[in-house]
Amino acid sequence: MTKLVKLASISTAALLSVALLGGCTDQTARDTAQQALDAANSAQSCCTSSTERLDRMYQKIMGK
Repeated sequence: MTKLVKLASISTAALLSVALLGGCTDQTARDTAQQALDAANSAQSCCTSSTERLDRMYQKIMGK
């Protein structure tokens, strides 16, 4: 979970830096930031799903 969140954060920072330093328009920077945010949200969703699945497996095993 932590690796994906860190990767998403690094990706977001890199994309924003490139957009801002590359002389892009405000709209281009917003679009790039939105894409980075969508990627971060997707990674977080995946992590949450995996955590929930592992929690269910743990509860099932401990219940036996």
